[in-house]
Amino acid sequence: MKTGLKRAYANVRAQVNIENATLALALLIALSLVWSTMQALQRNFLLQQKVDRLVQETQLLGLENDTLKYQQNYLKSAEYLELSARDKLSRGLPGEKLILLPQPPPPPASAQAKRPSSPARGNFEQWLYFFFGRRPGA
Repeated sequence: MKTGLKRAYANVRAQVNIENATLALALLIALSLVWSTMQALQRNFLLQQKVDRLVQETQLLGLENDTLKYQQNYLKSAEYLELSARDKLSRGLPGEKLILLPQPPPPPASAQAKRPSSPARGNFEQWLYFFFGRRPGA
């Protein structure tokens, strides 16, 4: 009878070891799948960020290109040619008259000297004025 118990115990122990090994192997495979999935998600996220940045740069360059085309069209226009001729060559259309206004005279030096100058205050007096809002000694 003892021999039968020993055999049964050995069979149970052998099955438990095989089941444990199988369970450990399944757990290892599951962890490896989770790990590779997480790596793929991270790689895809980084690549999507790069794609978004490049799309944004492409849109910005397209806007700059459009702006340069509009500026080029303006520089080729008749309005710009007329304005630049008026400005650089001092020309006007027939019938227009040029009026030059005299420069205003500089203010006399005595007007600048008449300004009342505030007495110079020391650092301590400036702090007192800053904190209390009144002149020291008043």
